[in-house]
Amino acid sequence: MHSLKLSIKFYPNNYEAVFKTFLVITLFFSAIAVQGQYSKRNISLKVKLGIKSGELIDSGDVLSADSLATSFKGKGYDPVAIKLEKMRKKKLSPNEIYKRVSEATVVVSSAGRCGEINDNGVECKRIHTYPASGYIINSEGIIVTNYHVVNGYVTRYNKTSRDALVVMLKDGTIFSVKEVLIADKSNDLAVLKIDTKGAKLPSLPVATKDAEIGDPVYIVSHPKGFYYAFSSGMVTDKFSEIKASQFRNIMAISADYAAGSSGAAIIDQYGNVVGTVSYTKTLLHSDDPSKTQMVVRATIPSSSFLKIIKEGNKKEK
Repeated sequence: MHSLKLSIKFYPNNYEAVFKTFLVITLFFSAIAVQGQYSKRNISLKVKLGIKSGELIDSGDVLSADSLATSFKGKGYDPVAIKLEKMRKKKLSPNEIYKRVSEATVVVSSAGRCGEINDNGVECKRIHTYPASGYIINSEGIIVTNYHVVNGYVTRYNKTSRDALVVMLKDGTIFSVKEVLIADKSNDLAVLKIDTKGAKLPSLPVATKDAEIGDPVYIVSHPKGFYYAFSSGMVTDKFSEIKASQFRNIMAISADYAAGSSGAAIIDQYGNVVGTVSYTKTLLHSDDPSKTQMVVRATIPSSSFLKIIKEGNKKEK
């Protein structure tokens, strides 16, 4: 590595020029450092997701889409006994929330080699991944995400990534999903089990009381490949709707999220999970459909999740 030597000559009345030169140099190297800090995370995690998914697939320690589909497509699940953390009551700063929540936020992704043959007769051997979000609720490897994330893996329309459903931690450690403990289409929730090989993972407490309109909320998720992005807002509305022939409760929020955020935890100011990201709905101008007036960011409240794991969903078809 070559060292950079700077030679600055001092002349009378030249202090202002020297200061400006020093400032420019400082800003230049600071910009390089900041650029490295902010770009490496996304690139590193994207690369790790592909490489480590491939290694996991090659090891054979995975559950293929066809294997998982048999249980996932069942008519319903029994209640699930999960030891959950106690709710936290100490108010945290946004930075404290980010640090704590990001450690328990995961990437949930289908992965696989499509094996397609291109026009030159060459087989595609690269690992295809489609990252979404999820969060840990038990240190022994219990993960919450959306139903539609898991369904995206097992569906027959998935042609490119059917070898493994993986969970990746913030540090790049990766696991294969071993079991779907419960899946609920009407509430767009799924609970997954991974084998942590004895490791204890950071986890989040789930609120036993729903958030109210006006309460502040936070999200750590992976919108469009921006891994571990942080956004904040408030609860803006609470309403019910019909999904999969059943009524479900919805908590709308103003915190931003996008594709890739599916399954992320909605967090209150104490660090408790108060909901799970589900979908967005764009409201267009009635006189000009090309203009967006508002985006409804719909999430599933924690009470719906707790009811599902306590009662199961055997009645769901």
